[in-house]
Amino acid sequence: MNDVQLSFGFGQINPPTLDEVKTFFTAKAVPVAEAEVFYYYYQSLDWHSESGMPIHNWKEAAEDWLYNLEN
Repeated sequence: MNDVQLSFGFGQINPPTLDEVKTFFTAKAVPVAEAEVFYYYYQSLDWHSESGMPIHNWKEAAEDWLYNLEN
């Protein structure tokens, strides 16, 4: 599979760049190191969830990631 752009159903998955993830995490006052962990984790899963579902909204996945850090 092409890890730059994957096609599923009606839409396409466009994974974020590392810089986009860093910007998002920085705006949430989270260290850049955690942004890198998030990015490389989902990059290793080809931007799919642990259950194998494609991630269509990486910001939602990032919000879940941050929530789980706090709890």
